[in-house]
Amino acid sequence: MVPHAFAIGATDVWKCRAPGATLRAVNLRPILLFLLASTAAVRGDGTALDALRLLPKDAAKRLARIEAREGAPVPERWYLLVQDPDAARGLREFAVAGGRIAANRTLSQFANSLEPADVVGADSVKCDSDQVARLAALFAQANGARVGSILYELAKDPATNAPLWRATILDPAGDQLGVLVITAAKGAVVSHQGFEKEPAPGISTPAKPATSGSRGPAGRVATPSPAPKPSLLRRIFGASEGKPAKVP
Repeated sequence: MVPHAFAIGATDVWKCRAPGATLRAVNLRPILLFLLASTAAVRGDGTALDALRLLPKDAAKRLARIEAREGAPVPERWYLLVQDPDAARGLREFAVAGGRIAANRTLSQFANSLEPADVVGADSVKCDSDQVARLAALFAQANGARVGSILYELAKDPATNAPLWRATILDPAGDQLGVLVITAAKGAVVSHQGFEKEPAPGISTPAKPATSGSRGPAGRVATPSPAPKPSLLRRIFGASEGKPAKVP
């Protein structure tokens, strides 16, 4: 199965559950557990950037796609597709599982071939999969739904040549809730197909700063005036002032 390259505004099929539900009607326990799992991912327990760090440097520079299935929110395996000029079809796939490269092959279920124009490059991916997962939980919560798992895809948008995350969000029953398209550079939400409502203003998930220590525009990625982390969790989960919930 070879999925088509995605573009902004692509048509998708979804099921949006309980669009008229209020915040109080939502069972927040599963969302909290989902976000706590994201916290584990931040510590190096299996995010997309953790997987990318395992690639040889030359291969990381030629990264073209990232794929993962059934992330809850961390998938069991990441598939990193690299443009390889020495391969017959220009493609090499690295499968990462358990903190190591589990497979290295010249075929993939996600693409038949790759061209140099498909290359994204690992350095252009600043928004990690744990941030995508948190945004998925916030959008699901705003629409009175629960996240069961996430299908992750990252590739170059043919219209803008910018790398984009495409997160297909499923509920616990496996039905599709919606699709988020998010920039890989800054973690900005481009579209939220299937989600009628957006999270409340002030609730956001800015991309993490780069670890290089630079404080210039090229050294970090952030959204203007982000809400303080304790306030974010208080607004979502109603944590008390004395015992604020921990945030990654």
